[in-house]
Amino acid sequence: MKVVELMNKAVVTCQPSEKLYGVMNKFELFNIAGMPVVDKNGKMIGIVCQSDILKGLKTGNMNELSVSDVMSTEVITAAPTESAVVVAKIMVEKHINRIPIVENEKVVGIVTRGDIIKAVAECG
Repeated sequence: MKVVELMNKAVVTCQPSEKLYGVMNKFELFNIAGMPVVDKNGKMIGIVCQSDILKGLKTGNMNELSVSDVMSTEVITAAPTESAVVVAKIMVEKHINRIPIVENEKVVGIVTRGDIIKAVAECG
């Protein structure tokens, strides 16, 4: 199975200039725990998750800090044609919960641990 078959294509993203309170509102509104960070042209430049925000709050508050202050810039990505098994192994090995699916530097989907579990449950 390829990740294109199980990825979420409706990816919620944010920009590096967004304040953390806005990102937390997106987390709650869309029931997610992380999202890719894209520049004005839609190119992925990082990822931000709840744990990044919690670490950032040790040095500032959600009204002052921006996504660029807390985001991770070293992001593991995968192509839509990548095997779901390979992506699952990467998640386990790297202790990550989501992998953006990127094509031509643009985010075209995202795969979470939940997506992998759902796919396995549906296969069995």
